[in-house]
Amino acid sequence: MSRVSLKNVVVAVSFVLFSLSAYSADTASKSESFQSVCINSWMSKAEQVADKVDYKNFGEKYCACASGQPMDNQVAINKAIQVCLSQTLLHDAMDSLEEEIGLSDAKSSDLSEYCQNRWGLIYPKQTDEEKKFTTSYCACAQPKLMELIKKSETITDKEYDEAIDSIAADCSGDPKVEQQAYSMHNTSEH
Repeated sequence: MSRVSLKNVVVAVSFVLFSLSAYSADTASKSESFQSVCINSWMSKAEQVADKVDYKNFGEKYCACASGQPMDNQVAINKAIQVCLSQTLLHDAMDSLEEEIGLSDAKSSDLSEYCQNRWGLIYPKQTDEEKKFTTSYCACAQPKLMELIKKSETITDKEYDEAIDSIAADCSGDPKVEQQAYSMHNTSEH
């Protein structure tokens, strides 16, 4: 799936950033304003979510990521959406996995489950096509995350976080799911 195609998948989340294109991360006050507006926009969709606390936590992480991205034009906004959604999803899944199971005890099926759980959190009413996309995305990430877990005791926290970001970028560009991403964008009403 190309980077442009992931933008199509996350366009349902883009409402958070489209109205914010005038903001930039140049000053702390603008960043704080962006963060506040972003979180408020994110939470405006919380009525369809069962776990509002996890949803808000995810949104805060997503907005923190977005606040550090360039937002000077629509292309930059679309890239911020793509990058931040994918990175936040995998970081959040790995954090939950580490807290609840422990990385050393994690199995492949756990990684897939936690990845799917995060997609279900932000898209609670997925169509069959959306489920195909999220399954493909998680299938791409799962073996790479398992390899990362094996190395996690021998790398720094920064290297670990950068590896997750790299996996997020790789899987957001997986061509196997391009058609599902396109369909998810065209049918999503989240």
